[in-house]
Amino acid sequence: MNKITLIKVNMRNFKVLIALFFISWSFAQEKEGTTTPEKPKFYFTYGLNAQVQDELSIDKKLKVAGLPEVNSFTPEFFIGMTMFGKKYSGDIDFGFLNSKNEAGNNENRYIGFTTRLRVHYNLINKEKVAFTTGLNFSNTTGELVVFTKNNVIDLNDLTPANNVGNLSLRNNLFFVGPSASLYLFNNKSTKLRLNVGYEFAFTNGKWKSDYADVNNTVKEQGNNRFVFGITLL
Repeated sequence: MNKITLIKVNMRNFKVLIALFFISWSFAQEKEGTTTPEKPKFYFTYGLNAQVQDELSIDKKLKVAGLPEVNSFTPEFFIGMTMFGKKYSGDIDFGFLNSKNEAGNNENRYIGFTTRLRVHYNLINKEKVAFTTGLNFSNTTGELVVFTKNNVIDLNDLTPANNVGNLSLRNNLFFVGPSASLYLFNNKSTKLRLNVGYEFAFTNGKWKSDYADVNNTVKEQGNNRFVFGITLL
């Protein structure tokens, strides 16, 4: 599965979350309208998250086989959009993951796509600083490729059965959990947001393959993660 396929799968899964984002924004509009004519502000955003994952269930099988485990720390570059109103704020991010790990002559690479929705209440909303808290909803579709580094492919013999030495697995996980954001409005051209959250995995995240039947698969249910991020608005 390539990155384009991951994005297509994730976009189908997240139609509901995107709808929730705009529904929550409309509710915030109605509540603000009863007290002030001030309109919410919208920002295009980009930044970097760090996902610190609990040990994955598949790591136990990788360890037994003498293969490298999946990194528990995964960087995530994202782009998105933020809505910031007087009392409520929210944002939606689209993030791209890429990490690798080595052990001896073997290597793994984990790539993925995350969509994350935040719905927050603005506890502090000042001219130069704001503090908000609420919930994260996120989904990560990832692909894990494990391979031997000295593989040789003979273009005169492209029979798949004669070209081995790697495996490809994928899974899909939904998360929900508390989050908080600190906004720093230094001036009109520089706006910064710091995010922190803890996300609970509430789907089983069973490992599958697009190329083979998977026997003795494992599920990633209960593997939660911390998320730390910095965003430019």
